Amino acid sequence: MAYAPTLLALLLTASSYVDAQNACSVRHDTACVAAMRSFYASTSAFWFGTEFAMNCPPGTGGVLCTNTKPSGTSLLTRMLGNTTTDASGLAFVVNVTYTIALPPDGSDRTYPGCGRIVDVPLTGPQTFSIDTLDNTAYTSFDLAQQPEVTWPAEESALYTVIWYDAGPCFIHGLYVNVVGGRLDNGDTIESYIEPGNPGHPIIPYVWIVFKQQRPLDAANAKNIYDTLYSRGQWRVYVEDLVSQLGLSTQTYGVNVAKVSLDEYTTVLFRDVNISNRCPGFYGHWLSSYIQQRGGLPSLPAHLNLSVSVDVSFTAPAITYTSCGIVYEASPVNITVDYRSRDLLSSVETRTSPQVSLVPVEIRDQPPSVTLRDKQYTLLMYDPTGELGQTDQNAYIHWMVVNIRGTDITSGDVVYSWLMPLSSRLNQLYLFALFEQRATISTTTEGSFGGTDCHPYLDRRCKFRAGDFIRYNNLSLVGMRYLRVIPDTYRQYVAYVVAQFESMDQVCWGQERERPPCPTNSGSSETNIGIIMSLLTVLATRLTFIN
Repeated sequence: MAYAPTLLALLLTASSYVDAQNACSVRHDTACVAAMRSFYASTSAFWFGTEFAMNCPPGTGGVLCTNTKPSGTSLLTRMLGNTTTDASGLAFVVNVTYTIALPPDGSDRTYPGCGRIVDVPLTGPQTFSIDTLDNTAYTSFDLAQQPEVTWPAEESALYTVIWYDAGPCFIHGLYVNVVGGRLDNGDTIESYIEPGNPGHPIIPYVWIVFKQQRPLDAANAKNIYDTLYSRGQWRVYVEDLVSQLGLSTQTYGVNVAKVSLDEYTTVLFRDVNISNRCPGFYGHWLSSYIQQRGGLPSLPAHLNLSVSVDVSFTAPAITYTSCGIVYEASPVNITVDYRSRDLLSSVETRTSPQVSLVPVEIRDQPPSVTLRDKQYTLLMYDPTGELGQTDQNAYIHWMVVNIRGTDITSGDVVYSWLMPLSSRLNQLYLFALFEQRATISTTTEGSFGGTDCHPYLDRRCKFRAGDFIRYNNLSLVGMRYLRVIPDTYRQYVAYVVAQFESMDQVCWGQERERPPCPTNSGSSETNIGIIMSLLTVLATRLTFIN
């Protein structure tokens, strides 16, 4: 898409387009209002301004090139109509103060992100005021709760307050008959909705306060709003509200919150099929995770991803015996990607997963249509032995080539599914999706594996993933990291099924080789194997770096 900078740039953007002196940093005086008028009338401040035609030429699709009001190139014209050229009606700056709500139990601020739980420690004041002219871009998560909104009101005057997404022209809050210059004192037509950014560098959210000519009937105001909402298919233009509610534009107030992209909004937008910016966030996080451990010779340093690789495991209940103890595992139905933080045990990954592919653009058509002309290779491999090294030394657990579109079953299986078998914590299991430029032969791909592997791992050890990727001219487009805890089922497979370890090696130190507890202790015999598994889970949760 011509419009968008790289997703990584979107993730790191934290400043506005406007490089203005912060005239409102101390007080909302005459200089502040004058600077606000200039900002308000600027046609180059935001993505819908004068650069839109260049970045999104006719025929360009996608969320980032959807402009519901291309003639509105400034906040002024976007709010009050294309013919409005005079910003002198902007007479005061609205005071907007947010207070970040901390978890009542004293825990860290977190929310479900793209494949992980995002920790959001409080790095600034818990209470902060919006200043349009500084370089701060706020995240949706920080603006999730309704702020305190005040302004210099005339005595006994009534006001209408609008909280407005000036990008797609969406009302996020509407209040009428407000008295005393404080938002709490009025009738709520549309309750506060937190801002959201689908992927633009900066989105302007406007608090705008109009003086009413007369008291408004709240029910009638709600009817007017609902009619405009349904007529515009959720788009509502402020100029229409001004006209139908009889609001004055001779004197009004404004403040603007500049909102950047975060995972909080990204997941919300993905859940309602607007856009999917998770690949960019996930690639940025996983790039950092891998580089902190020395990097991989099979992958580029920066993972510019464009497709989410969502992984689910299902399996029936199972009973198995490991180290002389009978275990019963419940049925498995787990979606790994971004809805689950839990670590998976080996028994939960014993069957091949279901994999769905979700591209960035999901609003206009389903992934099966968007990706139908693409051809992919999917690898699940363990490159832990390559971390910080130059030699290629991976284990291949799954390879499907020549996948047509999103249907993984349409591809050719080169390596069937092999469950994770490591006895170590924090093993680097990666699902990697590559776009193909040509059909791949299934007869030669096994040559990239080692010839001296254990029989159970035939051609799966010492896999030269980098050579395979380069030989087939593959482009990495999606990735998913799988977290697995070694458990008693892994022990069972190691000595019963795979036979690459003996029972004595696997079960050393567990109950069958330990004397029973003293009978005078009052304790029953302890299941050491279960305790060791629980300690492993605990240690992994404490040491794993999100």
